[in-house]
Amino acid sequence: MLKVYIIFYTRYGNTLKLAEIIAEGVRSVKDCDAILRRTAELAPEDIIKKDERWKKARGSSKIIPEAKTSDLFDADAVIFGTPTRYGNMSSSLKDFIDKTAGVWVKGGLVGKVGAAFTSSTSIHGGQETTLLTMFLPMLHHGMIIAGIPYSEDKLFTTTAGGSPYGASSVTGMMADRPPTEEAEALARALGRRVAELAMKLKLGEEAIKKQG
Repeated sequence: MLKVYIIFYTRYGNTLKLAEIIAEGVRSVKDCDAILRRTAELAPEDIIKKDERWKKARGSSKIIPEAKTSDLFDADAVIFGTPTRYGNMSSSLKDFIDKTAGVWVKGGLVGKVGAAFTSSTSIHGGQETTLLTMFLPMLHHGMIIAGIPYSEDKLFTTTAGGSPYGASSVTGMMADRPPTEEAEALARALGRRVAELAMKLKLGEEAIKKQG
């Protein structure tokens, strides 16, 4: 079974929702499984307790195991996700990635497919730059980056999420707006594409080995 790890940070549950939708796309490919992992919460407990929605969302996401850098060795492909933070990734995801030096030294991600997804308050909230910031460490790790191709028709019509750079959604000022139908479709497409590419790479490597 090919394993696609979806490693993400979520505050109010919007990035978690996208992760679950992307996982559907991964699992639509035969012999592929999606494994969700959340990055550690770095915010002080007293701050979280003052925000009822944050507390509730945190309770829901706690059932998902926390990501470990060793997961990256086990993965056949990795999809990173984060809400936007001033056009950049969250400190939680950045902290996780910054701890992957041991993986980098051993080439644990070299040749594996990587992709990204995000959510933002508004359509101009930094989605594309946030996706790009996640690509940079992937390139340093020697990963093969996958986006969403324009063969997905909804890229031409979406107004609230999804781009060639990856999956995304607009959550609104109160972070309570669910992904649109188009954003969901593009998120599934990303998951499916990553799984298909990872499977092709795996089968290709096996064929090369057989040839000796």
